[in-house]
Amino acid sequence: MRILCLCVALCSVFSQNVASIDADLAVDYFLKKHVPFVCYLTCGLPRISFDLAQHNKLVKAFLRSNIRISLMRVEKHALDLNKNLHQWTFPIGVLMDGSCNGISNVLEQASRSALFDDGHMWLIFKNMNEKRRGDVRIENLLQNLNLSINTDIVVALNTDTDIQLMDVFNFGKIQGNNLEKKFIGTWSPGRGLNISLSRFKYYDRWDLHNLTLRAITVVLGAPQGYDPEMILQPGYDWRVALITKSAAQLLAIIRENHNFRFNYTIADLWVGSPLKNSTLGVTNSIYWGEQDISFTSLRMFSPWMEWVDPFFPPTTKLETKFFYLILDKGVGNYENRFLTPLSSGVWWCTAVASVVCVSVLAVTAVLEERDEPGLYALFSVFAVICQQAYEDGVQLFDEFSSSQGRRLILLVVGLMSMLLYNYYTSSVVSWLLNAAAPTMSNIDELIDSDFELVFEDTSYTRGWLNNPGFFYYSGLKNPKEDILRNRATVTKRTTKLLQTAAEGMELIRSGDYAFHTEPYTAYQAISRSFKEKDICTLGSLQIMIPANTYIVGQKRSPYKKFFVWSLMRLLERGHTSAVRARASGVTPICSGTVPRALALGQAAPAFAILAQTAVVSFIILLFEIYWHRRRSHDKKQVRVLNNRAHNAQEVGKNDSLRV
Repeated sequence: MRILCLCVALCSVFSQNVASIDADLAVDYFLKKHVPFVCYLTCGLPRISFDLAQHNKLVKAFLRSNIRISLMRVEKHALDLNKNLHQWTFPIGVLMDGSCNGISNVLEQASRSALFDDGHMWLIFKNMNEKRRGDVRIENLLQNLNLSINTDIVVALNTDTDIQLMDVFNFGKIQGNNLEKKFIGTWSPGRGLNISLSRFKYYDRWDLHNLTLRAITVVLGAPQGYDPEMILQPGYDWRVALITKSAAQLLAIIRENHNFRFNYTIADLWVGSPLKNSTLGVTNSIYWGEQDISFTSLRMFSPWMEWVDPFFPPTTKLETKFFYLILDKGVGNYENRFLTPLSSGVWWCTAVASVVCVSVLAVTAVLEERDEPGLYALFSVFAVICQQAYEDGVQLFDEFSSSQGRRLILLVVGLMSMLLYNYYTSSVVSWLLNAAAPTMSNIDELIDSDFELVFEDTSYTRGWLNNPGFFYYSGLKNPKEDILRNRATVTKRTTKLLQTAAEGMELIRSGDYAFHTEPYTAYQAISRSFKEKDICTLGSLQIMIPANTYIVGQKRSPYKKFFVWSLMRLLERGHTSAVRARASGVTPICSGTVPRALALGQAAPAFAILAQTAVVSFIILLFEIYWHRRRSHDKKQVRVLNNRAHNAQEVGKNDSLRV
């Protein structure tokens, strides 16, 4: 009887020591992980008084460390882990007794509920008097579970001197990878916790051991023979959009750094319906769980956030424009093209004006009875064009006569004309430099224009055309998009609504079409086929303002945190900027050597001043004619009176002589 009592006492003391060790290990571990809440999965309610005391001691140890703890029975058949371990913001620690009989059901339920993630930190330990055969059973259970790269499970293994901690995870059970095990430290009553996981988790899981991820990308036409170099090469390819090329090049860098690969699926659609048996697209294939990640990027809207999760930061920006040649006939009566400097029209106008001036001057020379009036008129006009003077044989330094007054008057008039001419040309140039180019400024002008609208043949354009009320370009409700859609589809057409980039950019060179595409795509065609004159007369209207595009993955994807961390590292090290610059290409700009046409309305004040001075000069001319005739009439009257007086004097003189 004494021997039995002694055995019971020893077992009691051993049990108390074991339980205290479990409590200290659990508290130290979860304090190291900064976990505010812990759920203890135990075998059931204790039946012996000292076991109950040790459970209470475990709870008090957590409470003293400001960690809240709850207890759950593993053998409970109605155990709802998804409800009890639900977390929003803070991580949850899960403490499990590995010697319980019902742990296999608990682990399988946690696997189905996706509770082996970075939001649930598991610590599995066993009673210290249990044999090592129990460790193999735990590993076999974990091998069959749905673990991934973000799993946070540590198994405590008892040795004779201390307790060894083993980190257990899998880079991807669904992808066919095996269980990964790594000893991360020890714990002992004297030295406490000593583990090596002091850095971010993914530094210790850098090498993904040739993991295969399922990736879906978009290539125009969805060709059967897919070559990854089609997307990864920095050069332009009409089948690959900029948002695909930029995302693919960033993912290629991550793939090389972390030793994994992609199994590609090619689609022709970015956004597909979430309904089953719908057309294959990036969003619906990831939503159905058929793909792990997108090998492209896409713009995000609120409904799509319920299907996929975006991976931050954004890879690039998406924008679209309508490209067209600047109109010969613009909006309004005064926006018509007037004259292009140094063009053939300017020279013809100059020639006609010169002929008119020569003719008028020749007529005046004839009336003035000049010698050789034709040559005088021709060389006078030619000298004015050359900004020189023409002398008709009169010496410059003759003695003062009426011709010197004429020269003085011509000098003053010439100086005044030169000043007015300079003012006029300065006004025109200032209007050309300061005024905006005669292009369209909003979507209303595009709708009211005579352009026939043509769109690049892409999936998001087809989706926009086929879904009235879907405001893709604005991102919010905009009735103007519906009007533009009707304008493009209802009006009578002379060509197909959807065109390739090369065909669409070639159409706008006729001046009758406006082509909708991405600037990246348009600039590739412009740099190859457009001449300097075409580039300088090219106009554009922004339809979609630059919008961020993101690589996406499954909802609650185990790889989200890994890829967000990797993309942030690429952004900090300049890889993202380099990829954007390399993929964007060169933007062709007008050099300015080809003169731009002058819009009549832009130089209206200069023409108004010219018209006013012409009217004033005509009035002055009429007044001079009137004054000249009045003076001539007065002089004639004076001569008549003088003649009469002279005749009267002569008659009087003759009469006196007779007398």
